[in-house]
Amino acid sequence: MKKYKLVIIGTGALGSIIGKAVSQDLSENYKILGVLSGKLENAIKLADEIGCKAYKTLDDILSDKPDYVIEAASPEVFKDIGVKILANGIHLIPLSIGAFADQEFYDTVKETALQNNSCVHIPSGAVGGFDVLRSAMLMGEVKVSMTTEKSPQSLNGAPFLKGRELSEDQSEAIFSGSAKEAIEHFPKNVNVAVATALATTGVENTKIAIHSIAGSKSNKHTIKLEGETIKIEVIIETTPSQDNPKSSALAAYSVIGLLKNLVAPIVF
Repeated sequence: MKKYKLVIIGTGALGSIIGKAVSQDLSENYKILGVLSGKLENAIKLADEIGCKAYKTLDDILSDKPDYVIEAASPEVFKDIGVKILANGIHLIPLSIGAFADQEFYDTVKETALQNNSCVHIPSGAVGGFDVLRSAMLMGEVKVSMTTEKSPQSLNGAPFLKGRELSEDQSEAIFSGSAKEAIEHFPKNVNVAVATALATTGVENTKIAIHSIAGSKSNKHTIKLEGETIKIEVIIETTPSQDNPKSSALAAYSVIGLLKNLVAPIVF
């Protein structure tokens, strides 16, 4: 049985979950060659825990010729490393899907993958239901919207707020616009908006609302699709990652699910 070689870029809450889960539960099919972080000490810490290298540069990764690179860092990192990885014939599993709101970057990634026999596998992240949403898209014209509800703490610091601290006592609707606008204003909060848009009506046409919910202990995403012959509503509610309240651990486990599917004899 072939064992595929993996590298993880990003050693925060999500990268750590992925690394530990792969090393413990998927070691029959995958070998983690190493991890890369913006801070070498963080890479060394995770590498020691899961038994792999701590890379210093992307070139070091490319010279090891992994089969897959998992990006669990940020949209900026994805934009910085994505094209080069694909150009080397390496498959990419990115979590920072918000980078794809940039149409020029999306087109470059697509063309690079086509030219180099590589592929971008998009995990469902902190949401889901993309199978039924994509099927519904084939049935005719539809409208798609998504409402995200998060705690004030998880939304504070977003560029859209311009330094304003959200109320801990009063809930409020703080944003309404397209998925493209949402990821520009909330780059660390709504990768899910871009993922949903890419699976359906596109980043310009998918409507996004963001609500700050006082006292909330969870992240809640409600996706609605409506067409002439079909209506779909998908609701996902999860507790934020303890290490990073702006992220959901479900995003990390969606990568684990994807990796399992890639080697499964029967695929959903």
